[in-house]
Amino acid sequence: MDQGNQPLNIRRSIAWTFSEQTLQYGLQFVASIFIARLLTPDEMGIFVLAMSVAAVLTALRTFGIGNYLIREPDLDLSKIRTAFGVMLLVSWSLGLGLYLGRDFVAGFYDRPGIGPVMTVLALSFVVSPLGAPAFSLMSREMRFKALHNIGFASSFVNSGLGVLLAYLGYSSMALAWGLLASTILHSLLCLLAVRDRRWLRPSLVHWRQIVSFGGTLSLSTLIASANADGIKFLLGAYMSPAGVAQFGRATQVPRLFRQGIFAPVSRVLTPAWSEDIRQGRPIAAAAEKLVAANTVLVWPAFLAMGLIAEPFIVLVYGENWRPAGQIFPWILLSHALLALLPQPEQVLIPYGKAGAILRLRSLAAAFSLSTGAYGASLGLEAFAISRVGAACFLMILVFFAVRPLLGVELRSFAACYLRAGFVALLAAVPAMAFRVTGRDSLTLLELLAIVAASAGLWLLGIVITRHFVWGELRLVARRAFGY
Repeated sequence: MDQGNQPLNIRRSIAWTFSEQTLQYGLQFVASIFIARLLTPDEMGIFVLAMSVAAVLTALRTFGIGNYLIREPDLDLSKIRTAFGVMLLVSWSLGLGLYLGRDFVAGFYDRPGIGPVMTVLALSFVVSPLGAPAFSLMSREMRFKALHNIGFASSFVNSGLGVLLAYLGYSSMALAWGLLASTILHSLLCLLAVRDRRWLRPSLVHWRQIVSFGGTLSLSTLIASANADGIKFLLGAYMSPAGVAQFGRATQVPRLFRQGIFAPVSRVLTPAWSEDIRQGRPIAAAAEKLVAANTVLVWPAFLAMGLIAEPFIVLVYGENWRPAGQIFPWILLSHALLALLPQPEQVLIPYGKAGAILRLRSLAAAFSLSTGAYGASLGLEAFAISRVGAACFLMILVFFAVRPLLGVELRSFAACYLRAGFVALLAAVPAMAFRVTGRDSLTLLELLAIVAASAGLWLLGIVITRHFVWGELRLVARRAFGY
């Protein structure tokens, strides 16, 4: 990659991935508003529990092969065919395991409806590997515009069909069928987007090389996924599926918001920082800039939402979800803490520290699950508070893991935190003004007014603090409007 064009290429790539994530999460958020009124918390909880089982297996489905296809320097047809063959074996085996385990999971939670949902989810494991190599090859070629269009089309089908089937009375199965339809469309569009499809003849010639590369990373991903979804199992064991659904509803907004920021950046920065490291260029300054951007985007939004948490949830999702609003501030705080430092994979993968990722994720999962079990035994709010402790522990582990590589101390990020904290307090003034009224209900007009006023104060804050994000916004405006 030409070093002079690298910043421009990174900006353009991030712009496409940001657009993709924003549109996808926007569709999911709008669909969730309708779903919340069409399905009961118990129906929603059945899907969440079934999806949690599938999500753990999804962490193993690609077996790190997507990263292999993107990063392999001497990629040829034989290696792509082998990657496809390994993907088929792994994904189809996991899909069969998901199907065979459906009755056990349904019996464990005494919810027969979980079984049919898991059956449909198992079918997605059959379909997804058919387009996975094409997706990775397009990422390798930096075809983010095409991936943007494919992702949006798939998300539209997922959200639209899910809402339609829920309206027609398909209960929890509506979401499962929507997910399967989007998986089929995504695989088909990826296949149509690549010209050379000779790799569709699977092989196992280079399986040792591929398995060796993906094994450690896949195990780390599995542990992280088991942590994220295992806490839902713990909550389900102590409470009803409705309690799981309340927790899932409270986490939806911050998760979508944070992933909408982190995921697009990670997709671009991982190969970009890998190239920097291969060329002997330090990435400490880039990491500090990443933290500055994450905190100034996440903290103001989460502080404002936390101040109007319960009225916001009730307005958006309905009265049935008031318990989710009561734990919403704790969930927002736990997600805000994750912006303190780069995500571990963003730094450790470019440095080739797969073993460090495995150790970090293992320790974080052990702490998270143990504190989550204790919190769940005390109730929903205690469980939500335990997520704050788990986030703090993860950030401590990340700091000690990346400090030797970046050569920075925590005080190096102090300026980032101070600027973001000031901007967050300024942007949260409208929400604070509503909070002091003591009202427990919020109208749509009031919410829109708070959002507009907070956005204006956020812009004022980044101008006052001379935050680099202001310069990036001006650059985008100049290119968009030609001035």
